[in-house]
Amino acid sequence: MVLQRLRKTRRACQLGLTSGQIGIYNRYIREHEGWEKHLSESRQAIIGAVEVFKPQSICILGSGLLLDVPLEELLSRNINIVLVDLLHPAQIVNKYSSNSLVRFETHDLTGGLIHYLQTTRLKDLNFFTLLNLVSSANAYASNADLVVSLNLLSQLSDIPMEFLRHKKVLTDWQGIELASTIQQKHLESLSKSKSLLITDIMEEFYDDQGKLTATRPTVHVDLSLLTQVQEWLWEFDSAKTYNEDAITKLRVVSGLVNKKG
Repeated sequence: MVLQRLRKTRRACQLGLTSGQIGIYNRYIREHEGWEKHLSESRQAIIGAVEVFKPQSICILGSGLLLDVPLEELLSRNINIVLVDLLHPAQIVNKYSSNSLVRFETHDLTGGLIHYLQTTRLKDLNFFTLLNLVSSANAYASNADLVVSLNLLSQLSDIPMEFLRHKKVLTDWQGIELASTIQQKHLESLSKSKSLLITDIMEEFYDDQGKLTATRPTVHVDLSLLTQVQEWLWEFDSAKTYNEDAITKLRVVSGLVNKKG
């Protein structure tokens, strides 16, 4: 039991769970001008969905630091809000935990993969076990009037894939297969509710003259089920701290998810 707790703590650090949100905020400070347009577009997409569905309750998946959440606007409309994430920042909990309209829920939205990676010995990790875990997991379900997947879809797979690649557990094609399975499960869970999806779908790399030099997809599933689609470019990293060889921008889409059933 002690060894498992130690492994879980060490793996949390290796997965970046304890430092990821700090890194996001620091990059936001450095890249404020470029980020603010993206954050504003995200907030406006949420308000647009609220205007369409007129919800009395809303669930935000991947709430994090709330940089992209128009929380005060939602509260002014007397909407009950459920904030869902793997780790809620202490300052956010302290600020809103006493508000009767706000509730915090902690969930591993990867279908238990993060928890499994935290608690399993490295030598016991293999592609087929991981794929079966994700494929058979029960996706998070919300009964809110509106569910928002907020700049989350690519990140659900990115965190565990980065760890597994670094540990050389998966081949490249296995990594893509597992990532697409995580993303597909999440997308299917959204199609069961009135939902809004906001996600980056592509990394775009530019040289100093502004010429596009390369791209890399960040989402590996079909998003043709989205309606009222909007698209914009997120000025993600102009200082080459993400990719030392290029300026990085992210292609982002938002859209309402067609409900099934």
